[in-house]
Amino acid sequence: MPIHLLTTALCVTLLLLTGCDAGDTPQLQSRYAEGTVLAAETSADGRHTLISTGPGPVQVWRHGEPEPRYHWYQDESLQDIVLLAISPDGRAAATASEDRVALWSLETGRNLGFYQLNHTLRTLALADEGRSLLLGYQNGEAEHVNLSNGRRLLFLGHEDRINSLDLSANGRYALSASHDGQVILWQTTDAAILARWQHPHSVSLVRLDQDGGYAFSADAQGRGIIRRLPSGEPVASLQVPHRGQTFISARLDPANNRLLTGGTARRLDLWQLDSGQLLDSWRVGLHTRLRPASAMVYGVAFIDRQRLYSISSAGLGETWVLPQREQQP
Repeated sequence: MPIHLLTTALCVTLLLLTGCDAGDTPQLQSRYAEGTVLAAETSADGRHTLISTGPGPVQVWRHGEPEPRYHWYQDESLQDIVLLAISPDGRAAATASEDRVALWSLETGRNLGFYQLNHTLRTLALADEGRSLLLGYQNGEAEHVNLSNGRRLLFLGHEDRINSLDLSANGRYALSASHDGQVILWQTTDAAILARWQHPHSVSLVRLDQDGGYAFSADAQGRGIIRRLPSGEPVASLQVPHRGQTFISARLDPANNRLLTGGTARRLDLWQLDSGQLLDSWRVGLHTRLRPASAMVYGVAFIDRQRLYSISSAGLGETWVLPQREQQP
C-alpha cells in the first residue's frame, strides 16, 4: 500500500449487516478501527484483515470474529506503521514503517523477525509462507531478500522511485513499477529482465496472479492494462467508466476469468479478465460523521465464486454477494 494514501477515522464497535440479496448493500459489514486508518490489507481469500492506525499495535482480524485475533507491536518507536503485506497463501504477514520491517505468522501470531533498512521504504510484498521479501525504495532500488538463507539481491533496473511491486507466490518473479511509468518483470534469482512496458503516466499499482501468469498495471490517470506473462503481451485494457478513476488495490482470478479492483471514490469493480469489460460495480461504506465523506478501497479479495470482500480507508470490511449471472466463470 503506497505511503501517501488518504486516511480516515472510525469506531471500534463491530457492526454486522446481513442480507441475502446481491446488490449495493453488503451481506456483511464489520467496523474495525477507531481513529486514523493509515493502512489496511486483506488476505487473498478475505480470511484475515490487517489494520494500522499509527505506531501500533497493528490489529489482526479474522473474518466473522467480534474481536481482533492478534495485536502486533513492531517496536517502541513512535514511527507509524504505513505498509502492510500478506503472503499469497495467507500464512505470513509483514508490517513496516519507512525504515523498519517486521515479519509475522498469521497462524500463531508470533513474530518471525525484525529488519532495519538503510533506505526509505515505499512498498513491499511477500512470497508464500513468508519465505522471501521484496522491498521497493524511494531511491529507485528494489531488493529481494531470501529469508531462508539470508541471500539479498538488489535490482537496479529503475531510474525513479518505486511506487508499487509484487512477488509471485513461489518468490521467483518480481514485478516492479516506478514513478516514471516503467514496469519491469524480473527474476529474483539473477535480476534478469523478462519483460518491460511503459505507461504514459506514473504507475500507481502492479499486481501478479498467484501463479505469475498474468499481470495488472495501472497508472495515476486510471489507465489499467492486463498482460500475459512472461511475454508482457497485452490482453485487455480496462474500460474505465469514470474519468479520473485511480486504482488502489487489485486481485486477479484467472481460473474464473475475473479481476477485482478497488479505487478512489469508494469504487469496488469486477472485470472480465480476458476482455476488460466491467461486469459490476459497488460503492463501499462510509463513516458518515467524517468529512470529506469518501473512502478508498485498500484491499480486495475473492472469498469464493459467489462472494467478494473489501477493506477500505473507512475501516470497514465488507462482504458482497455477486448477482447470479456473474457467478459463472
